Amino acid sequence: DKDRAIKAEIPLPKEYNDQNDEKVAFEWTPVRVMNKDDGFDILFNDLTAGCTYRLSAKGRRDLCGPVEFSGMLINTTNKEIRIFPDEIFAFEASFDKAPTSWRFIKESGIAEGIRWNVDTTQYFEGPGIYKDELKEGVCVDAFSDTRWRFNKNGWIPMIYVDGENSGVYIAMEWPYSRVIAKGTRDGVRLSADFREDFTTRLCPASEFTVPPIYVGAYDGDLDEASNIFKKWFFYEKAPKALVDNENEPYTQVDFYVHPEKAGELGIQSIKWDYGWWSKQKIKEDDFWKYHEGSWKLRMPEMITKYGCNTMKEFGDYLESLGLNWTVYVLLHDSQIELDDDEDDLLTTVGKNAHPEWFTNRELLDLGNVEAVEYCKRKLHQFFVQNNVGTWRSDFGPVPNYSDKKNRHDPEGNDVQYWCSRGFFDVVDYLYETIPGFRYECCSSGGAMKDFATMRRSVVFNNDDSAHYQSLRTTFYDSSYCFPPAQLQAPCNADTFMPGSKYYIGYGDEHYGMRAMIMGAVMLGSWDQHIKHLAPYYKEYVNLHNEKIKPLIRHANLYHTLPRPDNIHWDGMQYGLDYIPENKICGALFLFKPTNEEGNTKTVNIRGLNPEITYSVDFYERKDQSYIATGKELMENGLTCTIEEELGSEIIFFTAVK
Repeated sequence: DKDRAIKAEIPLPKEYNDQNDEKVAFEWTPVRVMNKDDGFDILFNDLTAGCTYRLSAKGRRDLCGPVEFSGMLINTTNKEIRIFPDEIFAFEASFDKAPTSWRFIKESGIAEGIRWNVDTTQYFEGPGIYKDELKEGVCVDAFSDTRWRFNKNGWIPMIYVDGENSGVYIAMEWPYSRVIAKGTRDGVRLSADFREDFTTRLCPASEFTVPPIYVGAYDGDLDEASNIFKKWFFYEKAPKALVDNENEPYTQVDFYVHPEKAGELGIQSIKWDYGWWSKQKIKEDDFWKYHEGSWKLRMPEMITKYGCNTMKEFGDYLESLGLNWTVYVLLHDSQIELDDDEDDLLTTVGKNAHPEWFTNRELLDLGNVEAVEYCKRKLHQFFVQNNVGTWRSDFGPVPNYSDKKNRHDPEGNDVQYWCSRGFFDVVDYLYETIPGFRYECCSSGGAMKDFATMRRSVVFNNDDSAHYQSLRTTFYDSSYCFPPAQLQAPCNADTFMPGSKYYIGYGDEHYGMRAMIMGAVMLGSWDQHIKHLAPYYKEYVNLHNEKIKPLIRHANLYHTLPRPDNIHWDGMQYGLDYIPENKICGALFLFKPTNEEGNTKTVNIRGLNPEITYSVDFYERKDQSYIATGKELMENGLTCTIEEELGSEIIFFTAVK
């Protein structure tokens, strides 16, 4: 926006050295401009090292989303060089008064402000959403990395800078990254980099890719800004497997549900999680098992009860039922000694071992080119031969540390960069070579909650709590940045089922299920049975498939009430301003955790069409339903009464005229 943007800087790679300690500045000269329908490329030559750099910019006017800037440095010399990229993008925007930055913590373990039901002595402090007034000199950043420590994984690499009725934003499409906002005399300066002192080596004829930086401006509030951004991301970046299939995101359940029963309940995908490769635990009382990197079933009873003897037979069986199969596959050291006639596995043990493929933390070092090529070949074979539709990854899968020298330095700050490159090469290859392939990211429940991972993930675990209150809260936070169709809630339904030994002491079956169906659905149980859950699964999974899924794919999402705090009313709303085929133009989810604010709440309604008449349909409290125009709803709001001390409601807006 010309009224807000002061200037933009697109720094080219700054310095290098050629195996000497002294840094030398690149001397870039533009040699060619290549215009395209969606943007342009500029090619630069360097006069000192003899490298080339291609700067790219592109955007989509039809989606009103951000402009993307990216780059590629190619070492065209005959020697290895070391580069020091430094800052890779910056721009400034003016505001009449100090704007407010909005940053979002990843919350990969559990939502901030929640007491964990697994250990009630643990309270995770923090607001989840961080807002700072950017007065002159005030500086904030949102850094991201691939560490999988519980709730210590940094931020979603995006910052909104809001000036009440307008603003700007910046985001970086990479797991290891940082975006920065600093208050200036006239407004704010935003920039992006790979974090402090980043450096890496480039061999002759190799290239260093600068991932896309998203830069955008908006009018309106944060919901309007985020809806524009998320729509752009969904259609421009998200996997085609998600975008092109109206059945996505699949409703999913853990494998303990009989597949035929799952189909009756409206489930579309069966998930195998941790441990199917071994019965043997590392320690007798431990959860973790041996052979994590061995993709071989050692618990045949998991499939023989269905009349299957091999994983392929089980995959074919699920396909015959119209079900997708999601399988949890780790890139870890299997620690298995191989026979002479066995193919090389992921192992550091025995004569066929590959110790150079692994970090000293038993993770596959995807900075190693041979390891990446092995994964492409063997994972392709595993998924195709066994008719597995979805790869679910976890525990990384991108190492943040390695003591090896591969494409990265040993113990270097470029380990996450090159391991990310390697991992994404594998995932991209599987998408390109396996029809219908899907990738699902767990990564310890959101440790890699970033845009490069999300552009490849059909769905993404929002946090690792299995707790419906936490998952509803992380959904509230993360849905400012990511399309709700990609935010999966992996929930243990027993936590809100009175009578279960895992019941956390508050909530009920309907409250919990309604919290879980706002985004992508992943239901589980630690009781390992289905009888008490089946009626609720059937009711709410089918409600999700028929009425809510089309909204999470296509509607705008509004943060109608303040962030959940388990005391005051909270709620979120979907809205469409046109009439879809099923005539459901929106849905409002309301939750009343306590009586603190009383039994009645009036909320603002957004995103509908003022000219359309709607049936306002209360799902449970049908006596409160009525008819109203979009104009009346958006001007007067909607009032809901919940008499119970704790209760919830879903209100649908169905076009009638």
